[in-house]
Amino acid sequence: MKQERLKVLQMLEDGKITADDATKLLDTLHQSDTRAFINEDTAEQVEEKLQRFAKSAEHFAREFGQKASEAYKDVEPKIKKASQTMLEKTSEVIDEIAKTLHTTIENAKARAEENNKDSHDDDTPKPN
Repeated sequence: MKQERLKVLQMLEDGKITADDATKLLDTLHQSDTRAFINEDTAEQVEEKLQRFAKSAEHFAREFGQKASEAYKDVEPKIKKASQTMLEKTSEVIDEIAKTLHTTIENAKARAEENNKDSHDDDTPKPN
């Protein structure tokens, strides 16, 4: 097979074939080498190993899925409780902000009324 590869490269160098043709020929030679190397016994052994790997991977995936499900079941109530606590605290903060705004608005109104009253008092003629 080494001689065939060298011949392909020589043909490429001589310009008798294109680089694409050389690549295709070399790929074909490589595939032939691989098929010659792998006999039926080796192919069966590879198939058997692949099947064992597939079973092992399936077992791992199933076990991982079960453990992930158990972990979620364990964490789910904690997440719900934390979410509820955050909701309650947020509600409390919003209530405080609303109260502060209400107080600020009421104070602003009172000051505005007071300023209006003072300006009217200044406009009223005072008896001599």
